[in-house]
Amino acid sequence: MRIVENPNRSRLIAAATKRIPCDLTIKNVKLVNVLTGEIYPANVDILDGVIVHVQSNKECDSNALHTYDGKGRYLMPGFVDIHMHIESSMMTPENFGREAILHGTTTVVVDPHEIGNVCGSKGIAYMLENAKKSPVRQFNLAPSCIPADSEFETSPYPIHAKQMSEILEMEGVFGIAEVMNYDAVIQDRSFMHEILNEGHKRNVVIQGHCSGVHGRNLSAYHLAGIMNTHTVSNGEDVKECMRMGMHANMQSSSLSKTHLLKEMVEGTRGMRYSDFLSVCTDDVHAKDMHENGQINAILKQLFDLGVDKMDAIRWCTYNPARETGFEDLGAVAVGYVADLQLVEELDGRDPSAVFVGGKQMVENGILLLPPVENLEKIPFSETINLDEIKPEDCFLKVSDENCEVAVVECKNRNRMQFEISWEKLPIKKGAVDINDHLDYCYVAVFNRFGLKTKCIAVYHGFGLKSGAMATTISHDCHNIIVAYRNPADGALAVNRLREISGGIVAVNEGSVIGEVQLPVAGLMSILPCVELVEKLDKVSEKLKMIWEEESPSLLKLSLLTLTVLPSIAITDTTLVDGAKREKIPSIRVK
Repeated sequence: MRIVENPNRSRLIAAATKRIPCDLTIKNVKLVNVLTGEIYPANVDILDGVIVHVQSNKECDSNALHTYDGKGRYLMPGFVDIHMHIESSMMTPENFGREAILHGTTTVVVDPHEIGNVCGSKGIAYMLENAKKSPVRQFNLAPSCIPADSEFETSPYPIHAKQMSEILEMEGVFGIAEVMNYDAVIQDRSFMHEILNEGHKRNVVIQGHCSGVHGRNLSAYHLAGIMNTHTVSNGEDVKECMRMGMHANMQSSSLSKTHLLKEMVEGTRGMRYSDFLSVCTDDVHAKDMHENGQINAILKQLFDLGVDKMDAIRWCTYNPARETGFEDLGAVAVGYVADLQLVEELDGRDPSAVFVGGKQMVENGILLLPPVENLEKIPFSETINLDEIKPEDCFLKVSDENCEVAVVECKNRNRMQFEISWEKLPIKKGAVDINDHLDYCYVAVFNRFGLKTKCIAVYHGFGLKSGAMATTISHDCHNIIVAYRNPADGALAVNRLREISGGIVAVNEGSVIGEVQLPVAGLMSILPCVELVEKLDKVSEKLKMIWEEESPSLLKLSLLTLTVLPSIAITDTTLVDGAKREKIPSIRVK
């Protein structure tokens, strides 16, 4: 598979031999060659977006129409993000690309799973169309698991083999996205077998997600034709995947712990080859990307961890390109597309210049593109089908006062280690009362698709000290999730989300203290990154009033609903033990 499928090879040959002029020569650079591991002076000739010659010395004999002086800076490939969700940036594909390019990312492999859950194939089609306006190459995959876990979730737009076949035929879709229902894969259940078979028939990329799967189960998962997983979380995970020839994608995201990357890197120590290792961002929201970077932020972490610089750069460029089967992407060499970046130092900083297909997109940190056109109508701005709720709708009601309450224990706040304990809690007026338990809060999920279902549970040690926080970003069905200390604040937060068509809302003592509107499917803003970050900053500051942490995450609630992790999740109908694959009632009577 090639980025440039049918190049005019006669023109490329003529340009390489100077019978015709090149479009562009980037001269006077230190070329970072990920094919050989060398760095050396060079000049690079480009025609029709393809590198046609690399002159490996300081002298430049080009006859190009245009010349760009690299001024001795390092020239290396643009970064390739092997797995990510644009919706998690809270920006549209176009605006995401305009920010990511500033950080040296030139290609992303996208799972539009989030909007697929909310809007179905029409939402996926929107992502494909809007991506055409992006300066970053966006290769979309077909979401494989909607709902993410059919045993515990419902979706208005479920994906079966028929829907998978239709999406794979959409122009711009080139594979199957992360297969999260790993249990269905390992058990070879017919519905999942048929979904995967649609990919096998077309010989396309199939990406994975198999947190906590090891041994024979991991072998079975890989034998289903799944090429990688981004759910490795420690050195042993990385080793196990790479040793069996399964690509390990080390992620560092707005939702993951930074120390996990260190543990994953430790798993590579002593390995002679790391061809089956790449990095990805998975879920990075606008504020983190704007302030810290995108793939280059991970590269900096790898350097800080002592990873060999050339190895780290390969994990961010050449390896992910090869993993996805792109033969002409990820290197600065003859025949490769001219997706390039110039940096002052190899330290993970933002580039001074970026080129995509030989066209300059960035100069001195400034995007060289016209402003985004104003939208006449916001797409998918009416996706919340939920009646206004009252405070009593947020009560955890009981029918028998001689009951025990399922308390989700999260004292260390590590999402992967939540557990259930059963406690006798005060009951007042037929509902659980936590007023005197200051380290407790309620978490509720309300179905946003008109089913009128909900689930309320008690959480201990989650860190909410007052008020409420609600969001429509709740992986993966994206129902409304709200954490609250008192039902009145919880109801207010949910109702405000309804009014603004989704986003993030913070409430305290009966008043809305902060909000970010995400009207595109309740997931994305139409604002450019800088303006969106300003709003996110204001909400982040207000969140400090209600959470114990000094810097509470904007996505603190977003993974609580993810049933495909081996931990405790909450859906719109039940609590779920993801490890045991069991439902847990919020209340039980002995």
